[in-house]
Amino acid sequence: MTREKILSFIINKQNKFLILKGNDTDPQLKKSIWYVVTGSVEDYDKDLKEAVKREIKEETNLNTLKIIDMDWTFRYNSLGDDCIEHAYLSIVDDEKVILNFESIDYKWLSFDEFIEKINWFYEKDELILRLKGIIQKIK
Repeated sequence: MTREKILSFIINKQNKFLILKGNDTDPQLKKSIWYVVTGSVEDYDKDLKEAVKREIKEETNLNTLKIIDMDWTFRYNSLGDDCIEHAYLSIVDDEKVILNFESIDYKWLSFDEFIEKINWFYEKDELILRLKGIIQKIK
C-alpha cells in the first residue's frame, strides 16, 4: 500500500522557523527527535495543501496564511507502507503554539539554529539550498 504524506517547514512573520520535539512513543522511530509537522493525507482532504493546513492546525493550533509547494518529494517505507511525502513551506500567524500529543516541546529558531537542531534524514546541504531558495522568493 502507498500512503501519501506531507511535511511542512513552518515560518512566522518574523522569519523564525518552528521546530517540534516529537514524543518518544513514535511508532516508527521509538525516540524523541526535533522535526517539523508531518502527517498522512486523509480521504477527506480535498488536496495536499488542505492536508498541510489541517496537520498544522492539529499539531500546533496555528493558522496557516500561505502554503508554498517546494516541489520536493521523499519516498520511504514506514511500518510496512510505501510512503510518498510532499514537502511544503508554510507561513503562519503568530498565535501561541498549542501542541497535541505527538510533540512534547517546540522552539522558534533562526534559520541557522533550525538547520543545526533539526533531525534530518537526507542531505542537509540540499535542505539549506531549497529553504534559502524559497525564502528568497517570498521576501
